[in-house]
Amino acid sequence: MSKLRRIAALGLTAVLLGGCVPQKVAAPEKAEETKAEEAKTEESQAKNEGENEGTNETAATEAETDAAIATEITGPVEITIWHQYSDQYEVWFQKVADEFHAKNPDITVKLQYQPADQYEAKVMAAAKADDLPSMVHSAAANMTSYINEGALVNMDDYIYDSTVGYENFDEDINSGLNQMYVPWGNKRYAMPLFLGGNVFFYNKTMFEELGIEPPKTWSEVEAVATAVSDKIGKPGFGFQIMVDGYMEVLTQAGGEVIDLDNKTIGFDSETAREKITWYKDLIDKKVARLVGDDKHFTNPFANGDVGCYVALSGNYGYLATAVGDKFELGAAPLPQEGPKKFVSLSEPVFAIAKTNPEEELASWMFLKYLLSPEVNAECGTVFGALPASTAAMNESVYQDFLKVNPVAAAVYEQRDSYGYMPTIAGWYELRTSLDKALEEIMLDISDMDTALAEAKKSAEAAIRK
Repeated sequence: MSKLRRIAALGLTAVLLGGCVPQKVAAPEKAEETKAEEAKTEESQAKNEGENEGTNETAATEAETDAAIATEITGPVEITIWHQYSDQYEVWFQKVADEFHAKNPDITVKLQYQPADQYEAKVMAAAKADDLPSMVHSAAANMTSYINEGALVNMDDYIYDSTVGYENFDEDINSGLNQMYVPWGNKRYAMPLFLGGNVFFYNKTMFEELGIEPPKTWSEVEAVATAVSDKIGKPGFGFQIMVDGYMEVLTQAGGEVIDLDNKTIGFDSETAREKITWYKDLIDKKVARLVGDDKHFTNPFANGDVGCYVALSGNYGYLATAVGDKFELGAAPLPQEGPKKFVSLSEPVFAIAKTNPEEELASWMFLKYLLSPEVNAECGTVFGALPASTAAMNESVYQDFLKVNPVAAAVYEQRDSYGYMPTIAGWYELRTSLDKALEEIMLDISDMDTALAEAKKSAEAAIRK
């Protein structure tokens, strides 16, 4: 693998459209004492691979405190952060923590790597015991559970503060993040450092030989998949995670998996059925496939058994290593087709736990530092991702990086299409039920009516618990 491609191979490490955009709010008025919070809502349980249940309306009605935030560090403060970065990513994170300490000698940042196995269960247990570290790192869907425990700080109090706030926050931070806050009552309880989602990976060498381009719409996929399949003699296209790719296709088409306002299932609508039929036809024509026993398309793709597929941008590092110098690896924006542009945001987010005023302030100051243009731009190059900050995207170091990393370029090109899946109670079961139905339909295990009816029954039971 060339030196340039080694540099470009840094990895980038899925979620349905919410609703209205949160409005900018003024910092709360100062008060001498903190009001008591309302009773906590029913607890949400940690789910498989870090996906949790969460409630949509609970966070919106949770009582906020009127305590005045600290705006000055008056003595030594240590903040502890639980995270899941490893290898070169952990090295970078520690470097930034050391740089921050050098600029803010009264604040010491203690990073604690946590293995993925049982991580969310550990965080939930700590939230219930009022024993969270200063900051936690997790998927947006999981944060709802911790919000419902009353364990996280509403960062609006800091963002819009005249002393320690983030100037031009609403203009600078990617607007797609606004959809994450809707289920939380439009309050900013968490923030990512960078953004990523599904992209279209393809064998660029093969595509050039065939004289074809990556599809820009889903209607173009069949012709591309057919050309690739004819070339390799087997189905040439697929979705790494069928259910997530399908939900993106459905959302773009104006459909929805769930009506958040009425808590009704939408994945059995006419539009939904049309999109299921579209992909089933590709499978029946033997130009597309499910990932199946391969579990991941990385090795089949590298071995030439698949010529293109949709997967999270974070797969790039693994793909580049697997492909090596066999052929040139390409990445393009996710195809878009319909009235709504949409790509599901997938990256973990950081939240500040309720501890004490100065520890919370120190945590905010570190997060704000991570989002500063120079640091956030560097973060984007390390993770091969899109910085959360627009100012960081415009930094020369990141613009230069886009020229050598195709997945970062694809993620950057679709920056105006990002959004989140709803973090409501029962979402994990809903997604699992739909995933099972899609697989049964695609493999002719069940007909569409039967499979969707069973999935709808399970999903409705889950979201109405």
